[in-house]
Amino acid sequence: MLHRVKDLSPENRQAVEALLERALSDDEPVSIKTLGPSTIIPSALSSEERIAAFRTLNERLVSPVVDEEEFEAAFAD
Repeated sequence: MLHRVKDLSPENRQAVEALLERALSDDEPVSIKTLGPSTIIPSALSSEERIAAFRTLNERLVSPVVDEEEFEAAFAD
């Protein structure tokens, strides 16, 4: 469903703003979509593994130093 914010009732606008945690302008469109439970794939990783994976990813993003071999391997056919 696509709605213009100006067309929402005050209660609905307040609910959307609360969900988005920000104020909306009248000319913004708002899209509402639901997803079935089968769309969410549960993680195969434990909490500790997810934290470790996040830390590894974060380290790579913060300091993207890559050695030449790793760089070449990433772009190899």
